[in-house]
Amino acid sequence: MAFLIELVNDLGYFAMFIFSWLIFIGLPLPNEAAAAFSGVLTESRGYSPVLAFTSTYLGIISSGTFGYGVGRWAKARVLHKMETSKSQSLYRKAQTWLRQYGPIGISFSYFVPGVRLVMPYIAGASGISFRTFMMAAYPAAFIWCMIYFQIGRLFPSTFTIIIEHLSLVAAAAAVIVFFALIGFFYFKRRKQSSRTIMNRGE
Repeated sequence: MAFLIELVNDLGYFAMFIFSWLIFIGLPLPNEAAAAFSGVLTESRGYSPVLAFTSTYLGIISSGTFGYGVGRWAKARVLHKMETSKSQSLYRKAQTWLRQYGPIGISFSYFVPGVRLVMPYIAGASGISFRTFMMAAYPAAFIWCMIYFQIGRLFPSTFTIIIEHLSLVAAAAAVIVFFALIGFFYFKRRKQSSRTIMNRGE
């Protein structure tokens, strides 16, 4: 965290924006820790919560948008690289979610560590329109970012321990809600189909 503090001393709110980009240059900083640390700074350094959250959120969605753009531009090359990389299990999971559940899969990927990072590339390479990606990803990123930002504000001295456990809980909860929604829409569609058949019979 010393590096992050030094970055904040030099760049202020802009540092909170680039926290989300550090993973792209090889620094092992989970997005959860970056979002929570921005919240910590509002308590320990007196930064404005509104400006700090806005800076962090813009960093999250801009990095996701960057991934989408790379996937849209490179397409087959991105997919091939992910198929042969160490992240191939995450790639397959993200691709399966996107293929089966579309935009809903994009939204819930934000609550699953790892999948959140590869999903924008998969969405772009798969030809999902930017509007669809934006409508699915941006609100989910807002909720995700708010959760971890508030954890940093409420628990500035123990946030690293909390997010380590919360990431697993959030992932499990996201999967449960995800399949619950799938089940809801499935049975709703079946019910509508049954009504249509009955109306035709009449």
